[in-house]
Amino acid sequence: MLKDIFNLKKSFDISFSNQGFYWYQGFSGNNSHPEFQASGAYVFRPLTQTAEPVSQTRTVTCIKALSVQTAVIVFNDWASQEISLYDEAQNVEVEWTIGPIPVNDNIGKEIIIRYDTDIQSQAKYYTDANGLLEPVSGNYYPVNSRIWIKDQNRQFTVLTDRSEGGASLHDGSIEIMLHRRLLYDDDLGVSEALNESAFGEDLVVRGRHSLIVDASATSALVHRVSAQNMYMHPLAVYSLTQQTFANYSAVYRLTWSALTNVLPLNVHLLTLDQLGPKDYLIRVEHYFEMNEDDTYSHPVTIDLQSILKSIGTITNTVELTLGGNLPLAELQRLNWVTSDKESSRPTDHSIRAIIERYKRQTHTNANPNIPSDSGIDD
Repeated sequence: MLKDIFNLKKSFDISFSNQGFYWYQGFSGNNSHPEFQASGAYVFRPLTQTAEPVSQTRTVTCIKALSVQTAVIVFNDWASQEISLYDEAQNVEVEWTIGPIPVNDNIGKEIIIRYDTDIQSQAKYYTDANGLLEPVSGNYYPVNSRIWIKDQNRQFTVLTDRSEGGASLHDGSIEIMLHRRLLYDDDLGVSEALNESAFGEDLVVRGRHSLIVDASATSALVHRVSAQNMYMHPLAVYSLTQQTFANYSAVYRLTWSALTNVLPLNVHLLTLDQLGPKDYLIRVEHYFEMNEDDTYSHPVTIDLQSILKSIGTITNTVELTLGGNLPLAELQRLNWVTSDKESSRPTDHSIRAIIERYKRQTHTNANPNIPSDSGIDD
């Protein structure tokens, strides 16, 4: 079990009173009335509000390698996790494996992972979809990429590798739904129980969480950058060849980047799509929220020409809507008329308004023969 994460740079830690897998028993209703709604594909409805541990015992194997330390924790034959700490890393990795979930006792099960910490979170938690006060249990919300709790000085953030459901039902606790196997249809569309298999075998689910412990004031910088590294990591590809590396690299280009200069830390190139011989769709994102970091939660200026020299000289730019299919200047918002006959306030489509929304989408024309010094304010 994970006991403690210590931030060496900030000289503080977060203690864990418990960490591991638990399960809720799915409600096996007949859907005749709302109070008999079964837990199923579209409804998470546990029989009780208390999750049970998947096992009362566990085995732990510790491995220390050159650049990583790993603890392999096996709870039972269908639930295990590997907790890894890499040298110089700002996060702890938890790789979990769940399944096949046993149902030979005719009980549907919904498996969660729970992190119980000593953070005094005042019953509040935050996700990238919502930030809410949780007065009662059973309130799960979408966790598209991260969920966190914090107190005055410390913040504990969990980055997920996929969209999951999460909650903080108790002070200092985060729980995230990992896998579900249920035996009753919820009568909401699929007409079958959530009891899937693949190739004749019951489903096994594997995933990864990245745990970050940092000061509340600076945690946004760490989890924003860590998320970019986690979700936008390079794809490793391999080639079988009989040539030596020296001969192969002399014939083939091994690296290439459209960027000829470095983007600011808080700017991410979302899209570089060639639409025609000289036309490109460029989408640039400022991925920090307002007021979450003293240094990086501010507008930043970038020069597209210096960054994208590889596509030629930029001679013209047209700002588009976020859908990328309409010039922003041609956008006509629907003008609502209220019950008291007043029109809705026109939307400000100025460049400054777009900057303040921290979103940018540009349709760029590049001509390699015409010099230009074009920049955009983002």
